[in-house]
Amino acid sequence: MKALLDRLGIRRLLNLGVTKHLGLESSVRVQLSNLIAVLGIFSNIQYSFLFTIAGAPYYQIMNLVHVFVITTLLFVLYLNVKERYALARIILVFIVSVPLLCVSTFSFGSSGGFYYYFLVFAIVPFVLFSYEEKWWILFVFLTNTAFYVWFEFFGKPGLFEEGTFLYHKEVQELFRINSVVSCLSFVVLFMFYFLRNINRIQKEMIRTNDHKDRIFSILAHDLKGPIGTMSTFLGYLTTSVPERDELIFGLKELKKTTNQTYLVLENLLDWVQNETKKTQCNPKNLDLSAILKNAFDLLNIQATDKGITWEIKVPENASVYCDERMTATVLRNILSNAVKYSHPKGRVVIEAEPVSQFMEIRFQDNGVGMTDELLNKIIEGKRFASGFGTVGEKGTGLGLLVCMELLKEQDGSLQVVSKAQLGTKIIIQLPLAR
Repeated sequence: MKALLDRLGIRRLLNLGVTKHLGLESSVRVQLSNLIAVLGIFSNIQYSFLFTIAGAPYYQIMNLVHVFVITTLLFVLYLNVKERYALARIILVFIVSVPLLCVSTFSFGSSGGFYYYFLVFAIVPFVLFSYEEKWWILFVFLTNTAFYVWFEFFGKPGLFEEGTFLYHKEVQELFRINSVVSCLSFVVLFMFYFLRNINRIQKEMIRTNDHKDRIFSILAHDLKGPIGTMSTFLGYLTTSVPERDELIFGLKELKKTTNQTYLVLENLLDWVQNETKKTQCNPKNLDLSAILKNAFDLLNIQATDKGITWEIKVPENASVYCDERMTATVLRNILSNAVKYSHPKGRVVIEAEPVSQFMEIRFQDNGVGMTDELLNKIIEGKRFASGFGTVGEKGTGLGLLVCMELLKEQDGSLQVVSKAQLGTKIIIQLPLAR
């Protein structure tokens, strides 16, 4: 069904004016206003032909009204594209009633049942406006309800010329049946679309609460411990003067803990920014070796303590077109995981070479590797519980997920190849320098 809608261009029509900065609820309202405008355009075109064929009274005037309404509905779509959503909704709820008012006043009268549409348009503002705009909702609801009551109880049947299709009662009843079926169909369509998006909003709320709990868990466990360790050591330094070797050892541990805390905090912030769609990508031509060197400097103490050796095979002139902060975060995470899950005195190989329009960077370790279950979760972009490193290092389970999202923002990609106890190979691609 989605493929058919895409092929017909309907999904693109419904999403006119929907941008990333809009919240889910606002996006739903824009989509609904587009849906009503599109239905209104097709309905006016349809009835313009039907009135002409059936010889409806004053059908020439009605055709002019239809042209005016269609033009206005196209303008509503244009306003949504220009992100003038409030004006588009206000024009929409008034213009859709214009052809009904005209056809029920001087063409069909109470015949044909066109005034039933007033009941449909009386409920439209409830799905188009927010609660803060309740006075607009009440005004449009009462106006359309008043029109319906007037034509239902005080309206007069239309006068149709003998010899036209509409002169026959059977044809008038067909129009009435068409009006009833169309009204019910529109209501069902609006309600299904609205319920579908209510379901999306509920899922988004569940996801948001899940993310909130995840953040609190990271703050409570993964940051509390390292910060407590730093506080304890600094307290020890203020109350005694340790030997030189003890001081150097303690400072190294302090720097290692600080680096780990920094990585956890940066991953957390990047993840939150990406989930709230506030990540800004500012790509430019950068030297890959320089970004890698900064990552090595940050992880040097951890790698030295475990006896990890780097084997770097990166061309000196390797350049990429990327966002420096995002790419630095990706490289630090991948290298940090390589150190964390490598066995003491292990080896990490970093290679880079241009492949097509991308710079392909490969990271290979001979550490603990991953199970198929964990690998599948990573490939599917699902969050997972991070295991401990080979000497008890703790992670958050956010690193690779953050890497995948940040690479995606830069038109890059990430691939993971791993087997339990045989090591892991991570391949990323970034656009070549331009």
